[in-house]
Amino acid sequence: MTSQHASFLATQTVANVLEAKQNDMPLIDIHVTSTVEKVFETLLSNDILSVPVYRNFNNVKDYVAIIDTYDLLSSMEEHGFDADTVPKPTIEFLNMPVAILVGMTKNSSKLWTCQADMPLIQLIELFTKHHVHRILVLDTIPIRTDDNDDIDPELEAQPRKQPKGRLVSQTDVIRFLLEHNHQLGSVLDLQADHVAGHALKYATEYLDEESKQQLKQQPASITIQSQAWIALQKMSTSRASSVAIVDANDALVAEMSAADLRGLNPDRFQDLTRPVMVYLKTSQGGLHRPLSCRAKFSLGQILSGVVRSHAHRSWLVDEDEKPVGCITLSDILSVFLE
Repeated sequence: MTSQHASFLATQTVANVLEAKQNDMPLIDIHVTSTVEKVFETLLSNDILSVPVYRNFNNVKDYVAIIDTYDLLSSMEEHGFDADTVPKPTIEFLNMPVAILVGMTKNSSKLWTCQADMPLIQLIELFTKHHVHRILVLDTIPIRTDDNDDIDPELEAQPRKQPKGRLVSQTDVIRFLLEHNHQLGSVLDLQADHVAGHALKYATEYLDEESKQQLKQQPASITIQSQAWIALQKMSTSRASSVAIVDANDALVAEMSAADLRGLNPDRFQDLTRPVMVYLKTSQGGLHRPLSCRAKFSLGQILSGVVRSHAHRSWLVDEDEKPVGCITLSDILSVFLE
């Protein structure tokens, strides 16, 4: 017998998710010749985690990648940034064209696009099985007739229809599912300890078995005395999307993710050498307790908490508030594939 949530998802498309988006703004994008510093500024000023990158092809925007904060983190490491090289190398890095970020990570190596009539279940599969966090939805998928830089002058002179694009993210789908929770059935009764790490079963392309088990058994964490840069390094080495920050009793007090790199400039790079709590207070304008849950919380409660708190994860904690797991948006979405 088909489950209630599967029956509902089978009737929905990407268009339904886009129609439900609140305060949807025009697509923000940048040209491949923009600097890395421009990427940081764009993410911060628009309060976004990613931005599509385009080049001009036959007088039309040709999107080549979506760059996010994790690409920035990977590129910083690739160009030798650490606590001992501040600030000179970072100024050179910030002045580089954004093109250097394309292909730096698995996500930026391939531009994921779709059209609005794609079935919602296929979108969820992309978000979970392919470790994609956002996809560019285009009204038409452009067809390239020539990949060379030499463009026919007659074609160049002709007016071209610019592709209309919108981004759809994991958060958009999570919010859509919550709005339709009355149509999802018993899947919302699943307990948090079953959901935590659920998407790791699809992580074979970028995580070995040992790393998967380690993340599932113990989330990445650092102490409040650690440098902010150590938090970012921990994320990179553990392949985690965030790290828990714990106090002297190993209790959860904060979190840090690559999203906290937004707005970084030459004057602020030095802040990464400061204690992580100081860095977060400076960059966020204050300290915010991360969203957490207990093992017996239901998936329905987790969905509600993530949307209400504008969070990208919920930390699974024990009776002493120690983090014992992390429920990501990928974990939540992967449950709906069963």
